[in-house]
Amino acid sequence: MIFITLGSQKFQFDRLLKAVDELVDSGVIAEPVFAQSGYSDYEPKHYSFKRFLDRDEFAARMDEADIVITHGGTGAIIGAVKKGKKVIAVPRLAKYGEHVDDHQLQLIAEFRQMGIICGCDDCSQLAEALNEVKHTEYKPFRSNTHAIVESIDGFIRSEVMGAEPVGERNRGNHEGRNLRVLMVGNDPAVKGGITSVIGQLMDYDWAGDGVNLRFIPTYIVSNPVKKTLFFARALARIRRLLASSVARPDVVHIHISYKGSFVRKYQVHKLCRKYGVPDVIHMHGSEFAKWYAACKPAQQDRIRAMLREASAVVVLGEQWNERIKAIEPAARTVVVSNTVHMPGVTVRWPQDGEPFRVLFMGVLIQRKGVGDLLDAVARLRDTGRLGSMRVVIAGTGAQEDELKAKARALGLLAGTDAGDGGTENGDAGDFGAAVEFAGWTDGDGKRALFERSQALVLPSYNEGLPVAVLEAISYGMPVVATNVGDMAAAVHGGENGYLVEPGDVDALADALARIASDRARYEAFSHVSRALAEREFDDAGYFRTIAGVYRKAVEEAL
Repeated sequence: MIFITLGSQKFQFDRLLKAVDELVDSGVIAEPVFAQSGYSDYEPKHYSFKRFLDRDEFAARMDEADIVITHGGTGAIIGAVKKGKKVIAVPRLAKYGEHVDDHQLQLIAEFRQMGIICGCDDCSQLAEALNEVKHTEYKPFRSNTHAIVESIDGFIRSEVMGAEPVGERNRGNHEGRNLRVLMVGNDPAVKGGITSVIGQLMDYDWAGDGVNLRFIPTYIVSNPVKKTLFFARALARIRRLLASSVARPDVVHIHISYKGSFVRKYQVHKLCRKYGVPDVIHMHGSEFAKWYAACKPAQQDRIRAMLREASAVVVLGEQWNERIKAIEPAARTVVVSNTVHMPGVTVRWPQDGEPFRVLFMGVLIQRKGVGDLLDAVARLRDTGRLGSMRVVIAGTGAQEDELKAKARALGLLAGTDAGDGGTENGDAGDFGAAVEFAGWTDGDGKRALFERSQALVLPSYNEGLPVAVLEAISYGMPVVATNVGDMAAAVHGGENGYLVEPGDVDALADALARIASDRARYEAFSHVSRALAEREFDDAGYFRTIAGVYRKAVEEAL
């Protein structure tokens, strides 16, 4: 069976659907064909189609398929290749109104060069492409696990054996070879948004951008002694690498927040200055400006110096840019919003008997406003507007026990009434099971939570542009959030969700009720969320921008 999947980008791809229709009509294609046609206007005459599929339908069609024909989107291609399918990728072109530019030509060329797909540059070549895939064995998908292993191997060679990283021997300076980038940040086991961003950068295959990425973690969650020792060892590794005559990075990418994170990363920055290696500072921590204002003058001097001396300062939005420029006008800021990899599925309205799941995902600290969320859920229950809504709180943090106690006292947990004790989790049909604490999740568990939820809520008092919000809209989720930071870039009030003021429990409750009670509104919001994610936050452009920041930093340092 041939499965055509065009995603949910708000652009038509009539040209591809029509070309396949003609091949079926002429007998060139004899096997069954099914298309997920998205926003295309053309309706195939000789094979079945449906505009959008829910998660289960999509998975079933993908499993059934022998060949997948898709557009040149990274998520669509990788999703099919990971499933072991033979993939024909056809680029959307701007001249036909299929996209805003022709970047898919480059993406398909890169995937073709990897030997994992058949690239079909024009629909007129579809017959030849189908013949090729039927007689060609493509390489299996190579995850970034191998790249990470090679990075570790390169580190061992450079620091223990004194050799260069794999693939870098006898190449002289960075001209004519891939750019060597050292990234510094939290250990992958640390929970939070910084780790999510680092994970995205580590998971990306940089080969097509001419970049070799190596990572050294500088922070772990542990007792003060172990954290200090861990950082000391990491700093020694960074120093040896910067001093190496054969494996020195061309640029260092430093992820930084405030408080202890600044103290650690300032030392890394000074090492970069000492050894003449340009560094790119990647700002995180929505309360950085507030923390700066409370610092002593000597510390403020160091903060301004670091911002001024860095080759580039990556900020996550225009508000971030204004805050950093207010601290240090000479900072060479680059606005690069967080990004998200487009999943192959979108969320759906719950079936009969299923709860309407509203997901909160984040660290459980006061700034996140989860206490307000619990008050809003209780308000909905007390006014008879809760319906089948169930709020799933995914996260851990300093406020976790306090929030669980509050939910229990409000009678929101399974088997409890106001003032009762009870368990933290329960089935949707249990008395009082309006809230579930799911703990911290990542990887497959995190994806499963997104896939089975209907909407995201984030009632924070301070944010930048959280990865969780971008992940949510990539699944087509409507979002209820507070109007803080650069949230409005991803949540357009009245179009794909609602923005309320921090601490306004009544407005928060009303927004949740509006989304959960109107299926037509929900589905309209869902389509806008997915289209916005694909248009503004798809990771392909993000990685090209970051690679450009690296190259500019190196060029200006010469």
